[in-house]
Amino acid sequence: MGMDTIAHGLTGAVIGYCGFRQYRPKLTENAPSAPAAQQELRPPKRPPDVGRAVLWAAIAAAEFPDIDILLAPLGSETYFRWHRSFTHSALLLPFWAALVAVVFWSISERRNFRVLFAAAAAGIASHLALDWITNYGTMLFWPLSDVRLALSWVFILDPYVWAGLGVTLWAVSRTHGPAQTRVARVGLAMVCGYILMCGECHWLALRSAAKPPDTRKLEAFAQPLSPFRWTILRQTADQIDWINGRENRTFVQFHDDRLLPQAEATPVVKLFRWFAGFPLVEMRTENGRTVLRYRDLRFRTPMPWGPVNEGTFVGAVVEFDRNGDLLASKWMRELR
Repeated sequence: MGMDTIAHGLTGAVIGYCGFRQYRPKLTENAPSAPAAQQELRPPKRPPDVGRAVLWAAIAAAEFPDIDILLAPLGSETYFRWHRSFTHSALLLPFWAALVAVVFWSISERRNFRVLFAAAAAGIASHLALDWITNYGTMLFWPLSDVRLALSWVFILDPYVWAGLGVTLWAVSRTHGPAQTRVARVGLAMVCGYILMCGECHWLALRSAAKPPDTRKLEAFAQPLSPFRWTILRQTADQIDWINGRENRTFVQFHDDRLLPQAEATPVVKLFRWFAGFPLVEMRTENGRTVLRYRDLRFRTPMPWGPVNEGTFVGAVVEFDRNGDLLASKWMRELR
């Protein structure tokens, strides 16, 4: 639940054309010495085209942090806990960039490591930045901190980011030489300008939202297909107000002194609490059992289908028997 793979790959490609793809090493770089007479008899060498390797290094690096998908076979809970942690850490960026650079250095005649490292570092940095501007949360300072940072400026799928990057690559393909660098940089700057505009819209949405005295937390979340549509979430001690245009819903928190402490002590709920931005607890009765449902309302989006419509993209349920004894604590996805 971060910026999508397409956006990351396109960004890496545009960065690759911002001077990296056009790179040509000097003829004397890493060249063995030879007598002057022999050098005069040799035909001049063309500089090796290492730009292609540098371009693909930038693209691969822009996708690299999501390699933590390899944790998925270890279980959904493990993946949920560690997704966007060590591979998304700004503190570990130099290490991961060096790893990507070494891979492409080894397949490109073992030369130009510095350029490969710079391209890889730029690609990874773009991934972290694009994930940071969504609302899922990224542990940018892992391992010093496991706090998930999220600007919530842009929805997870933004067609305008795709369009800006796609048009830029099309324009780059229609040019040659130094013009490619200028076109790529201008296109990347325009996409960055759009993202900053989304940040300004986010600030305006928060500024225009009502904030009663008992408000504990107030946040705005981007909605799909428009940078001018926002959902406002306002949390008080006993409820969460969900506001989207003319739709205003109030969700009341469940409180009691018997069931809730048991539920809060389970590992699933503890992990959910660590992750959730606007956690909501609701009680219902199903087949004679009491069920507490936990969901994160920051993922509630006005869409006509799926768990996103109700904010159950990430959620947990805790079941109790008729006597109020704990039966099970599960992730909501396990029930689908």
